[in-house]
Amino acid sequence: MRILYVDCSLAGISGDMMLSALLNLGAEINFEELSKSIVESLEGVEQLEISYNVSSKMGFQAGLVRVMCSDRKDYRLGIELKNGLEKTLERMSIGRKAREYAVKVLETLLNAESIVHGEPVDKVHLHEIGSPDTLVDIVGTALALENLGIFEGVKVYGSPVSVGFGFVKREHGYLSIPVPATLEILKSRGYPFKGGPVEGELATPTGVALLVNIVDEVTQMHPLIKPIKVGYGAGFRELSGVPNILRLIYGEQQPHYIQEDVYVLETNIDDVQGEVLGHVIEKLVENGAKDACAVPITCKKSRPGYILKVISGCENLNDVVNMIFRETGTLGVRLVKTSRFIVPREFKTVNVSIDGMDFPVRVKVAKDLEGRILRVKPEYEELKKISSLTGIPIRELSSIVEEKARACLKSS
Repeated sequence: MRILYVDCSLAGISGDMMLSALLNLGAEINFEELSKSIVESLEGVEQLEISYNVSSKMGFQAGLVRVMCSDRKDYRLGIELKNGLEKTLERMSIGRKAREYAVKVLETLLNAESIVHGEPVDKVHLHEIGSPDTLVDIVGTALALENLGIFEGVKVYGSPVSVGFGFVKREHGYLSIPVPATLEILKSRGYPFKGGPVEGELATPTGVALLVNIVDEVTQMHPLIKPIKVGYGAGFRELSGVPNILRLIYGEQQPHYIQEDVYVLETNIDDVQGEVLGHVIEKLVENGAKDACAVPITCKKSRPGYILKVISGCENLNDVVNMIFRETGTLGVRLVKTSRFIVPREFKTVNVSIDGMDFPVRVKVAKDLEGRILRVKPEYEELKKISSLTGIPIRELSSIVEEKARACLKSS
């Protein structure tokens, strides 16, 4: 499986850094066609020149895109930028997935600005974001991702994004970092961020809009990857003690199983009835926990008790923690972040003939990433119904259905 890792944990991300890193990774796009399309599509733009070269940032060689333009407008409305993007895409040779990505990125930007300023999306006033640079970053990134084949089955991982700290001056005055639009975009997708490592704005609204619309999974650790190519994109500013670069790692993932990051939560319980604990476990699984169980233990003063152990993903972590506190009354929950391998699974329906009667049975099929069948398990509730009609024990039915399912899967 091919994967791309967007490492924005050091110096954050901006639109030009993302585009520069993709070009440094090997993407090829027609700057002349792009600039001509934007000039013809965005009212007020008189001239637009896009160039790319390799620059040095604290000794590291990184791609750097430069945009020079002559623009009669100080700001644009949301509808103007939307229309400009639509017309630019119409003039460009661009595929459906890349087109959809570009539209989603701009929608993310405009929705955030609309919420922050309390104005309708079409009428929101855009100053920095309303410049032609924004369309260069959005359309250019969409074209580069398409050129590299990222939209065709490549899984994209992203690191938590560094946003810097302090204040930045905007048209509306000084704003704290991350600026409201950037924060709103991160909040809307639940994308994690961290402050630092240097003072100043490291993550821009356009950069995070490009990021959250391409990343499939966020991970604090690098995924298991066989690197093939690495691309670096430079920002314009010189940062103190930190190279101002975004890093992209393109490669392959070759395990037989899927690797994912999870959180393991534990708490000791010695004052909850068994029925209540069983209810808690069911409720946790129903509300997003990946797994939950209770392990018998001996607590203080030789009291019998349990360790409630829960596995959760990052996206549901807060809800799971709140539920454990609320439902059990415990005063503390231990938390460990770890990684696990899992087997991909899917459900199939198998038709089985038993005692002259035909029954459709739902089975869970587990395969490794090379397609080898590791396990076939019929759904218990369906076996239970068949057993009540035929009188055949569930254990025997399970073997019959599993054998039938394996035969069907091998022939398909």
